[in-house]
Amino acid sequence: MKQAFRVAAGLAVLVLASPGIAKPAIEWDRDHPVLVKAGAHYGRIARLDAGTLIAGYDFKRGVHVGLSHDEGRTWGDSIPVAAMDGGTCTNTELCVLRNGEVLCFFNFRPDRGSGKAFAIVASLSRDGARTWSPPVTIHTAGKEFENGCWEPACIQLPGDELQLYFANEGPYRDSNEQEVSMLRSKDNGRHWSAPETISFRKGSRDGMPVPVLSRDGKSVFVAIEDNGLSGTFKPVIVATPIDGGGWRKGAVDGDSPFRWRALAEPLPASTYAGAPYLRQLADDRFVISFQLAASGQMRDSRMAVAIGDANARNFGSPSFPFPETPGRAQLWNAVFIPGEDRVMAISETSLKGTRGIWTVSGRIR
Repeated sequence: MKQAFRVAAGLAVLVLASPGIAKPAIEWDRDHPVLVKAGAHYGRIARLDAGTLIAGYDFKRGVHVGLSHDEGRTWGDSIPVAAMDGGTCTNTELCVLRNGEVLCFFNFRPDRGSGKAFAIVASLSRDGARTWSPPVTIHTAGKEFENGCWEPACIQLPGDELQLYFANEGPYRDSNEQEVSMLRSKDNGRHWSAPETISFRKGSRDGMPVPVLSRDGKSVFVAIEDNGLSGTFKPVIVATPIDGGGWRKGAVDGDSPFRWRALAEPLPASTYAGAPYLRQLADDRFVISFQLAASGQMRDSRMAVAIGDANARNFGSPSFPFPETPGRAQLWNAVFIPGEDRVMAISETSLKGTRGIWTVSGRIR
């Protein structure tokens, strides 16, 4: 297909001359789901090395990881990462660094009345996820649920700077607004900068950021949920070139050309489509997952997966990795790219009478 380049406010974007809408193109192996961990929540998977995958999740109020040495067909026992007195550790996200270290980020949620604050926390492993450092708090928000911080996710730039994104209610103690904030580290996570506002739509709630460094190393694309676009939450992309570390023009507001809806065909305002998760395929197209509920109620969510173009735009008709399970929501989903033509769906759901973290493998057609 003929290609052209367009520059929007300094961001070089690859534009397909006849983009169309990406059609469902994933063949899901629904007959062979894999249970990663029964009773666990909020699962994420990353590649630790050529022969090992690492899964992170919260379990019994603490954060744990598990390892797979057969590309996710089976998983080993849970390895404890962190637990903290007076609250729950959740929202696990893994960042495997170029030097071989692994950072496990998570959200600390204090028990009501504990007097503790909501926080973004990290633990470090230097030995392939077998042992972990004590948890280190790198950002705190308010002590109230309405003023918390949530859902950290990290990338490493070509110059080795780490960028840690999270949803942040802390700056908005007198309103129901929320922004996406970002911290920087130039020493593999030992020290972090003050937070920068990355995206904020006035009067709304930007949340659940998932950043991806483009395969060409020139741009950062971040999937967020945005309830100011159309009715309830919808998947939205915000983006920046990484020249100078990115985001130098300030926060992406509701009218910015660096913000756009992810889906080519808009959903009804009443449809809930939150908690997006973004990854890039080997052919440069992007894949996004989200929680889809036509009823508008998160409790009715089903995991949906759609493929877009090389600009993280025009995500087409979704496919559904897991069978529909009425009354048993598929929540806090993610996708992992294990190989050139494969994708793995990860969901907290109920299958075969067991609630936990499950995966289904798919092949890109």
